[in-house]
Amino acid sequence: FVAERQNSDIFAVDATDSYELLLNPFQVATGVRIPRGGYNFRDVSVSYQLGQQRRFNGNLAFNKGTFYNGEIVGLTLGSARYAILKQWSVEPSITFQDVNLPAGDFRTQLLRVRTDYAFTPRMFLSSLVQYATAGNLFSTNVRFRWEYKLGSELFVVYTDERDTTKPGYPDLRNQAFVVKFNRLFRI
Repeated sequence: FVAERQNSDIFAVDATDSYELLLNPFQVATGVRIPRGGYNFRDVSVSYQLGQQRRFNGNLAFNKGTFYNGEIVGLTLGSARYAILKQWSVEPSITFQDVNLPAGDFRTQLLRVRTDYAFTPRMFLSSLVQYATAGNLFSTNVRFRWEYKLGSELFVVYTDERDTTKPGYPDLRNQAFVVKFNRLFRI
């Protein structure tokens, strides 16, 4: 069920019924293993999305359902965007999930912030910072893109991932610095 208001806000209720067959067991969280077998999932999600014309917009959703013979309840603020300036925006995203399974209970949180700044229509800087409790990971991605000539671009990207399980400054798990240059040749 979806209802769109005149101000372009959207209210939605979504119900799903699905089936998953696991041929191999897997670990879904620390100390919580899902055995092989067939699983039915029934979920209901209720959401409200603020229209794109607003300075702050986004989608707030609540979901409840079955999850591998257990239950899952979640709350998400997603697809959110706040226009600080015409050329600068911040996009926060927060997800909380509470999972109760026969094999054990756990909670997950995912916190994410993306920001974009457009110097010109053809040059921008964007960054993403994310923390996920499921893997105790803190990650960063910064990207600069410049279309210096129509169809020709320069990308400069930095990314890293850190393990937050130890006290103090998080341990570096991986890191990359990439420069990509492409040039369009017309014949």
